[in-house]
Amino acid sequence: MKNILILIFLLLASGAVLAGPTTDITSNRDVDTCIQKNGENNSECLEDLNDKSNKTLITAYTEKLKQIENFDYTQWWMGDENRKKGMIEAFKKSQSEWLTYRNNYCNAAATGSQGTHFLGAAATGCNINMNNRRINEIEMIQMQIQE
Repeated sequence: MKNILILIFLLLASGAVLAGPTTDITSNRDVDTCIQKNGENNSECLEDLNDKSNKTLITAYTEKLKQIENFDYTQWWMGDENRKKGMIEAFKKSQSEWLTYRNNYCNAAATGSQGTHFLGAAATGCNINMNNRRINEIEMIQMQIQE
């Protein structure tokens, strides 16, 4: 009986952890700071944050693309130039499609803020958060097999 009670407690506790608070994709600490500092006159600050985030994303993408382009494909098992070209094209395509996805996703995520003073903050927060996630994804692309 004691074991059953312990098992029930553990199941309930694990469910509480799994159902814990979720983060709103439109929430961002830098955006919050911008709004706190500037109040309703936050459009320039939000634009600067958005531009900085986009530049960081472009830099990460460009650096990874250069890394792929400069990689010695002969290090791959039976590697050839066509495989490397395929990787470059796939990476470029994934970035283009991801940008479309991000824009559509953030439009959907910020819909609840439309018609309010918070639309710019929600859209910027989503854009920054999605860019940060994409930068992490880009950094995870490795040319060599990890043993």
